[in-house]
This record gives sequence, structure tokens and C-alpha cells, in this order.
Amino acid sequence: MANTGQIAHSSTVTGFDRLQGVWRSRGYGKVLLIDGDEYTIFEETALSCLKLHAGSLDELDHSYENLEVSPNQQAFSARRATGVTRIGFRRLKSLPATAAEARARDKDDPDYNFEVFWHTFAEHYALFALKGVDWHEMYQRFRPRITSGSDPELLYATLAAMLRPLRDGHVHLHTPWGHYSAGALPALYKRLDVELEDAGEHRETTSYLGELRDWLREVIHENYLGGRVRHGANHLVEWGRLNETTGYLNIRAMAGQSGKVGHPANDLAATHVVMQQVLSELGGLPNLAVDIRGNGGGYDGVALCFASYLMDRKRLAFTKSARHGGGFTGQQAVCVTPAPHDTYGGNLFVLTSELTASAAEIFVLALLQHPHLTLIGEPTLGILSDTLERHLPNGWHMTLSNEVYRAFDGETYEDVGIPPHIRLPFLGRVGRESGRDPMLDRVLKLAR
Repeated sequence: MANTGQIAHSSTVTGFDRLQGVWRSRGYGKVLLIDGDEYTIFEETALSCLKLHAGSLDELDHSYENLEVSPNQQAFSARRATGVTRIGFRRLKSLPATAAEARARDKDDPDYNFEVFWHTFAEHYALFALKGVDWHEMYQRFRPRITSGSDPELLYATLAAMLRPLRDGHVHLHTPWGHYSAGALPALYKRLDVELEDAGEHRETTSYLGELRDWLREVIHENYLGGRVRHGANHLVEWGRLNETTGYLNIRAMAGQSGKVGHPANDLAATHVVMQQVLSELGGLPNLAVDIRGNGGGYDGVALCFASYLMDRKRLAFTKSARHGGGFTGQQAVCVTPAPHDTYGGNLFVLTSELTASAAEIFVLALLQHPHLTLIGEPTLGILSDTLERHLPNGWHMTLSNEVYRAFDGETYEDVGIPPHIRLPFLGRVGRESGRDPMLDRVLKLAR
């Protein structure tokens, strides 16, 4: 059976109240305690079991859906209400002994925090082989730096140094002494660095990139859409007509459509509303350009929702599996199903760049089997895994990539990005000097 954690011959139950006891997830490092009408979530490694959150079963019931329980009630699986990942759980007789041991430990002990940090990545990070990093060798090199008397600044610097070789945009460490991101900058930044250096300008590359993106947006609005631009979904979706046969749709993010941060259910509802508006105006055109060149991601569920309005029929979008023990969970198949309302049926031109990342890449994965798809631009950034959030005993928290995504044909695009069919540089000098958008020019040429 393809779905991770799916229970054979399972029955659907209405809530978690029937699942009293202790449960351990397959992958994801979670232990769930259900006691009466309350639950507690723990984060587990081989040497720790740290209490993370507690709440009511009503809250848990609203956070998950499609709850399936094995006939002997020794296993269940559920899917987050606004996500795509189904997680399986197996019953335990009691809480792991490490839960009591964690309560007795000094939560600020640098030795203990280092060990929990190392084990967290050793047990859950999915991409060591791809990144060429020997995590056991990292332990031997950095472990001697930390003692029980080490100050927090040294611990932070040591952990950040261990993360640096991963070069993974989904790996972050957040502490009172600093915030570290292990992601490598796209080649675009290096290209713009050279431009600034050649021009003798001393300013931040990030601000320069922001100016260029604002310039391109204005060029598209005025020179390609004739100033007739429609906005929706908290101004994160823009659309209009490039000419009488070709529409333009810019999806700027895969979260925030509702205007409320951290409310994916509201974002999904707003996405449905705006896509029905878009297709009511552009759905009859034979060609549609979808611009996600500046889309840095958000929620996979929102990305699949956008894709559902562009797909011809139900198709496999991708499979995903998570680190589990010494290997991985089974592959969970995720499909994209056409929206129940009208869907777009013409030629699809999707514009990508190195800034197209995370959930925006999931959007591209979902469309790879589209029969009339042309990808134009640059390879995407190549950070597809969901981010698993974890915590250290001292309260520091971090994120890591714990999953492997595979396209419908089994291909993986982590690190390398999803390649375009037609390669053109994003914000290249030729286009800027001519005041044009070469990617949209290519769309118009192909549409003819």
C-alpha cells in the first residue's frame, strides 16, 4: 500500500477519544499521549523525549482528519486538516523511559543539548547522502568543543558550524544568541554581486534584487498587461491578458492569501475564491502563462489547490517518504485532482527561477504530467522537503528536511531543482537593457 502509515482493513472513527494511551509515530519523531479528554505531544530521539505541547482532544480533532484505526486498535493514521502528509502511529505500552529522564536533566546543560541536537539530525535528516556529509564524522570533530561549562554563545557557534556544510535552505537554528540559516544563496545573487562590484556600488545585493523585481513587475503591468491588472487573495495573486489569446497569472506565494499569517485553512478558502475569479476571466483563452519566478513557497496544500484549477484530470503529483529508523517510511502517493469548479484546459506556460522554492516547487511537481505544459526560465531552488520543526531542551528550536520527494516518474529534484524545458535567465542584462521580459516574449512567440 503506497500511503505512509495507512492501516490495512482500517475503519474510520470520529475522534481521538477512542484512542486512549501512548502512541509513537512512524518517522517524524513524535510520541502522543491521550489521557481522558487531553493530549500531550513529545519530541523523541534515542536519548530524549521532550514534552512539546498539550491541549484538548477537541483541538486535536480539528487539527487532523481522515482518522483511520486498525481493527485491533494497535495502530492508526491521520492527515493534518490543511496538509498532505498522512502520519502513522503505533501503540506503546507506556511513555518511553527517556521522558522521565528528560524531566530529571538540567535543560540548560550544553552537553545534553549538544547530544539531543546531534541525535535529532542523525535520526531525522533525510539528505546526508545527497549532501555528502558524514554526520558521525561531524560528531567526532565538534563534540570535544562542548563541555558542561560551555557558554551558550559557544554552543550556538558550534551547532551552526555543523549545519553549514548541509547547504540546505530548510535548515535553520533559532536561539537568543542568533539565527542561522544553512541555505546557499542562488547563483543569481553572485551574478548581481558582480554587477554591483563592476559598477563600483556598495550596497546590499538583497535590496538591489528587490529593486529589479519591482522594475520587472512594473514592466509586466504596463508593457504587457496595458495597466489592466486584477488583484486578489491579499494581493498575492495578479492576473490579466497579454493579448487576445494569452492570459497571465502571477502567484507570488503559497501562503498568506487570507491575509492571516499561520492560517492555512483560511488561505485554502481564499485560494478557491481567487482561482474561480481568475478562470471566469481567463479560462476561455487558449494559452495561460503562470508566473512563479518570485514565489518562495508556503503550504503544500495551497500549492496543490492552485494546481487543481489547472489540471486536466486526476494525476500523481509526487510521492514522499520520511526518515524512519535507519531508513525511510513507505512512499506516500499524493495526487492532484481537478477542482470541482471549472478548470483551465488550454496550453500552460509556467515561468520559474532560482527563487522558485519549497511549496512553489511542489506546484511545479503537481503539473509535470500536464499534457500541454511548457516550463520556461531557470531550474527551481531545489528545497522540496517539508520542514520538520524540532526543539532542544534549552528551548532553542530548529528546522530540518526529513523527507524525500519524488516526481511522478521517480525523479528527485532536491538540491538540483526542477529544470525548465526552455532555459532563459531571470532578470538577465539583455532583458533589462531592452526594457523587456524575455520569458514572456517567448510565451507570446510560442502562443502564436
